[in-house]
Amino acid sequence: MLWRLVRLSSKPQRLFRRVFRYVMMNKAFFFSATALTVTSSLLGLVAPMVSGAVIDRVVAGNVSDIWVLAVVIVALTVFGSLIHFGSDIIGELLAQKVVYRLRTEIFEHLQNLSYSFYDKVDAGQIITRVTSDMEQIGRLLGFALPNLVNAFCMLVSVSCILLFQNRSLALVAFSITPFVAVISLTFNRVVRPFMQRVWTEVSKVNAMVQEVVAGFRVVKALDIGDEMIQRFEGRNRELYDIGMKTTKLSSITWPSLGLIMGMGTAAIYWYGGLQVIGNITSLGELVAFTMYLGMMTWPIMSIGFILTRYQRAMVSAQRIFEVLDTEPEVKESPDAIELPNLAGSVRFEDVTFGYDSTKPVLKGLNLSVSPGEKVAIIGSTGSGKSTLIKLIPRFYDPQGGRILVDNYDIKHVKIESLRKRIGIVHQDVFLFPLSIRENIAYGKPNATQDEIEAAAKAARIHDFIKTLPQGYDTIIGERGITLSGGQRQRVAIARSLLIDPSILILDDSTSSVDADTEREIYEALKELVKNRTVFIITQRLSTLKLADRIVVIEGGKIVEDGKHEDLLKRSGAYAKLYMAQFARQEVSG
Repeated sequence: MLWRLVRLSSKPQRLFRRVFRYVMMNKAFFFSATALTVTSSLLGLVAPMVSGAVIDRVVAGNVSDIWVLAVVIVALTVFGSLIHFGSDIIGELLAQKVVYRLRTEIFEHLQNLSYSFYDKVDAGQIITRVTSDMEQIGRLLGFALPNLVNAFCMLVSVSCILLFQNRSLALVAFSITPFVAVISLTFNRVVRPFMQRVWTEVSKVNAMVQEVVAGFRVVKALDIGDEMIQRFEGRNRELYDIGMKTTKLSSITWPSLGLIMGMGTAAIYWYGGLQVIGNITSLGELVAFTMYLGMMTWPIMSIGFILTRYQRAMVSAQRIFEVLDTEPEVKESPDAIELPNLAGSVRFEDVTFGYDSTKPVLKGLNLSVSPGEKVAIIGSTGSGKSTLIKLIPRFYDPQGGRILVDNYDIKHVKIESLRKRIGIVHQDVFLFPLSIRENIAYGKPNATQDEIEAAAKAARIHDFIKTLPQGYDTIIGERGITLSGGQRQRVAIARSLLIDPSILILDDSTSSVDADTEREIYEALKELVKNRTVFIITQRLSTLKLADRIVVIEGGKIVEDGKHEDLLKRSGAYAKLYMAQFARQEVSG
């Protein structure tokens, strides 16, 4: 019956089979835990029989060997407890091994997913899948599954014993089974949608907390703490309400099962008492029967609890496998080759791309950049300039056209070899909560101290690092919160320079620093961009001066292309952008 209850619908069944495949990767643990659980259950079946024999001897006045039976009961109890303890330990080890493997797989898979996945999914939802959802799988395998096996063994064994011992009483006991099944099945069907909503709301709460923590400076600066509290209260209230509905369903199910079981037990005592009075059965046999019935009651009563665990775990499994089943949109070609050392030429041939394929951001764009050329990509907000540079490292694939690096179509080279030859410095710098040394060497973990220091010197950050008490071993906080904006930028530049890229992308890399820091970075970049192909997106005049060519993008197309002086003379799109964004900086500078 329990197995039928588990096989409630095709979808949860498929999910359970997928989880169980991970269980079977640890067969020794699974079969050991199962064997110990079955042994513990079978040992427990002896105690009622011995207890019944004791009572019949007492009633008959034959008490000479009761102490032997008492010792047997104690020994069985102790031995059974030890076996049960071993079963629990092995079961929990099995659960942790499965969760460990699943968590590792999902983390590795997350590293391979494309930018588009992270565009659509909140960070809180991802965190929930790696943490809370994994906990639910662990609870299913560490607690619910062993109890399910135990309950199934007990139900089958006790049912056989009851039928063998007293068929008429057994039929009375079995009469409550349909009612229990109906309640359990109904509960399962009703509660599953609620469980899905609970975990959806948990993800939303996690996402909001992560959002507030990441943006706490903005919250403080704008003094919108009260508004954020109100937003969180609304989200938290939704989670509370759906959680209470789920709890109410569970609280109705358990008492209902208890009531039915209580009525069945009362009927057994009444009918069994009549049989004892009529000498149809002995008092000891009735006591043994009721003890067996009690052993059968627990598995039936636990069905609701096991199903609750099962439902929660299957909802979590669905969410976990949704991530694992997500295919990266950017895939490596089977015939991909290792990219050799690059001269650094980049060519866009009739490239069309849109985050939504029905709304292209780039429209048949053609651009050719020679090795060592420094190209500034200029355009108004939403013109497609940032999108263009995201296509070079294959963060996204265009829907039309192709991109070539040194005449290699980037779709036919290994992604790792492509990205190792491209250095990127973003405006919004992310630094890991590690030492400065580790942050600089993150793209080249085998870098020597001399190489790290050379990169830091070139980025004009070495002198500052040497003033720190622990120097390069100084630990910095998440997002580099112990460093100024300019210092973070220079650490990021050093990190990018250490990998010695053939192609360098500077995405507003000096737009968030002060004038003095900007000059330091500019002086460093003047030397460092030599012999590299450089793409520059900037709102800073000083960085713009690094470019020997300027490309203006509007509406996903190149509208102007040329040198700074030539474009100004045309009085076209670039001249307008220059006057709006850069001319004031030139006057103030």
